[in-house]
Amino acid sequence: MQNHELETMEVEPALSDKEMDDLDNFLMSDATSNEVMLLDCLDGYLTAVASGPVKLNQSEWLPRVWGPTAEDAPTFDSKAEEEQIIGLMARHLNAIVWNLQQEDEPFEPVFDLNVYLDDEREYVDGEMWAHGYMTAISLHLDRWNALFESKHGVEMLRPIYLLGAEDVSEEEEKLVETPAQREDLSRTIPASVGWIFKFWAPQRRAEEIRTSGRSSSEDTPKISRNAPCICGSGRKFKKCCGASAE
Repeated sequence: MQNHELETMEVEPALSDKEMDDLDNFLMSDATSNEVMLLDCLDGYLTAVASGPVKLNQSEWLPRVWGPTAEDAPTFDSKAEEEQIIGLMARHLNAIVWNLQQEDEPFEPVFDLNVYLDDEREYVDGEMWAHGYMTAISLHLDRWNALFESKHGVEMLRPIYLLGAEDVSEEEEKLVETPAQREDLSRTIPASVGWIFKFWAPQRRAEEIRTSGRSSSEDTPKISRNAPCICGSGRKFKKCCGASAE
């Protein structure tokens, strides 16, 4: 698979354990507000940025990491610290894209692990991760409409929605009441993310061609305009990703 989602420069390696700890420690420090995304939430947020319909500029996704308002922006000790922390997030985003492109390797989200009183078992919990993913969708909700309208899109998004959405119904809340329920849903998320990433791949590619000024005839295979769109939306190519390419 060609790495069209990544920058043309050589991809930097994924964050080391120490670098992940450095990022985690900064997010939990007094330099940030109470509204900042912690590491698991940030990972879900950046995963949605990586797997969504269009590539977002850093200026579009970064402010929401700190919180919903401009007052939530962090206080950095120095310009060097600011560049370090933002650089770690940008590298982590690229690492997520790379991970999603490796069809022979499982996608590995950063989930929380919880232990409860009177229960010795440790539970995987993707609730905050899913909240981050849903927050990224809300940045440009209208751009995700093709997924919501597709045959399997809502089904694939459902575990992320149940764990991370703020406006679920009472019946849906009953599906995430227990640690075991949340763990079961969390374990289905990697497959959902992989499916969503592939669903949007043609549109991301079409947008890249459009913004770069390259000819679509040179970079994409020939597809009949009246054929079903290869993204799986169920619409004709000319009214879906083909329209974006044009």
